Amino acid sequence: MSSLLARFAGNMCWLGRYLERAENIARILHINETYGRDDPHGPEWRRVLRLYSDEKRFDSTHDEADAASVLGFYVIERDNPASIVSAIVAARENARSVRHLISTEMWTHLNIFSSQVRALSAKDLSLANLSVVATAVINGCQSFEGIAEGTFLRGEPWCFFQIGKYLERADQTTRILDISSDRLLLDKEDTVATVQWNLLLRSVSAYHAYRGRHPGLSGPHDIAAFLLYDTEFPRAVTLCVGRVTELLQDIEKRHGMRRGTKVEEARRSLEFSLDTGPGHELTPNSLHAFLDGLQVSLGRVSNVIGETYFR
Repeated sequence: MSSLLARFAGNMCWLGRYLERAENIARILHINETYGRDDPHGPEWRRVLRLYSDEKRFDSTHDEADAASVLGFYVIERDNPASIVSAIVAARENARSVRHLISTEMWTHLNIFSSQVRALSAKDLSLANLSVVATAVINGCQSFEGIAEGTFLRGEPWCFFQIGKYLERADQTTRILDISSDRLLLDKEDTVATVQWNLLLRSVSAYHAYRGRHPGLSGPHDIAAFLLYDTEFPRAVTLCVGRVTELLQDIEKRHGMRRGTKVEEARRSLEFSLDTGPGHELTPNSLHAFLDGLQVSLGRVSNVIGETYFR
């Protein structure tokens, strides 16, 4: 790359990814706890471990998947690369490497936010306090994004920052849909199911946007279709994939070059997977299989972008 060193492009992409990841881990922990309030057995914490394929790593150091251990694992454990504190610390390290490219306001906020997250301890992670902690993490990540929106030059660093954010956001939306799929597809006349659908929408800040699209009665197909295919909702997978395509095109124009063959093949494969859809007969198994395939396709796009631009 001519004007942006490859390693700086990677730093910017991962800065966007890590912040989005921390925000969405907070969302998933919060929704899992909220779903469990009406369950006499409480939240099913192993569900979150399965969602991130972390059961083996977790079981190697923990005896039981209870609230204290899983919340500690995903919020404050420094040895867990998937934890919120690890993501925020990694985001800060990537930002430090590109300190000369980002705004002073972005760097200042991330420094303060990182210190706040690193100060969290096990006593802050009670179920009664989880909503407060999760909301603080979400607000911290969103504040950084707002500061970047208002202070960051729209050059190559911005493009790679946005690519990282949208790749991660698409992946995390599929995961939140996945963790909710069995509840999402309950009988739509069931009052409990309606409550669960509303919680799912609120977990991705989609409730008011969705109701704007569907002011009357709606079912699980409508909710799944909204989070997958809406072209105006910021966390819908289709919008995220479209933004990645536009950003790649912007980078190509800046360098007067065509997109790498591997990048284009992976991008087209992702679009094909998305267009194929989960089918008309929507069941927990069919939705899970479809979302799993999307996650694999998103991972492939991420890998080839790294191979093409960051090495």
